[in-house]
Amino acid sequence: MESLFLFLKGILIGIGKIIPGVSGSLIAVLLHVYEKAIFSINHFRENPKKCFCFLFPIFLGVIVSAVLFSNVLLYFLNHFYTFTMFFFLGLILGTVPTFQKEVHFFSFPQFILWGLSFFLPFLLTVFSISISSRSFFYLFLLGFIDAATMIIPGISGTAIFIMLGSYEVVLSIIGNPFGNMIQTFFFALGMFFGVILVSRFVEYVLKRNRNLFYIVIDGLLWSSIIYLFLIVGNISSFFSFLSYFFFFVLGFFISLFFSK
Repeated sequence: MESLFLFLKGILIGIGKIIPGVSGSLIAVLLHVYEKAIFSINHFRENPKKCFCFLFPIFLGVIVSAVLFSNVLLYFLNHFYTFTMFFFLGLILGTVPTFQKEVHFFSFPQFILWGLSFFLPFLLTVFSISISSRSFFYLFLLGFIDAATMIIPGISGTAIFIMLGSYEVVLSIIGNPFGNMIQTFFFALGMFFGVILVSRFVEYVLKRNRNLFYIVIDGLLWSSIIYLFLIVGNISSFFSFLSYFFFFVLGFFISLFFSK
């Protein structure tokens, strides 16, 4: 019965993972499995049977939900792009109030760190232009980013993929993993190393300085918000504005509800 509940929680985490603005790791925190999952990953060798029995149902639920819902999201992006993007923007902004309570600035270097984390995604977009979005290294990098954003609470991996212009590439891999096995392999390889390395890094940082960890998250969060506002596009009429605003508000309150 416990495995079934963990599987269902994994499904919810997977849904949050593929929707820009709703961080999968944030859902894991709300479902009270985040810290135990990080501990199980980092200390797997100490008790492999117990850690496996805890992690496997969760990861299975994440994979199942990601495969099922990625095609749905791809459909809405292709047919209702602006409505979907405003909904995503609302989801992102809805996470802000919760995380602002965790961020405290006590010195000027902390503001510098926030600024660096804010501009990091923009630097990644410049970097992404210089290499093919279908190259093996880039697919590995996307998998690594996907794992990293899945582990770090409050950072939407799909929002970053939109900023990189690679969201549909990732959705196509997740939605049809057997369509191109070579692409799936390098993407999965990046995810594997991302989970191992980032989980250890997160555990280390949280033990050393929790506030700095949330300062970086806050910078990344605001960077995603501003960039997505820039790429949504022009609003043609007042009626369009009201329609988009409705979906924006809907996303905001849904995200705000789950962030409490």
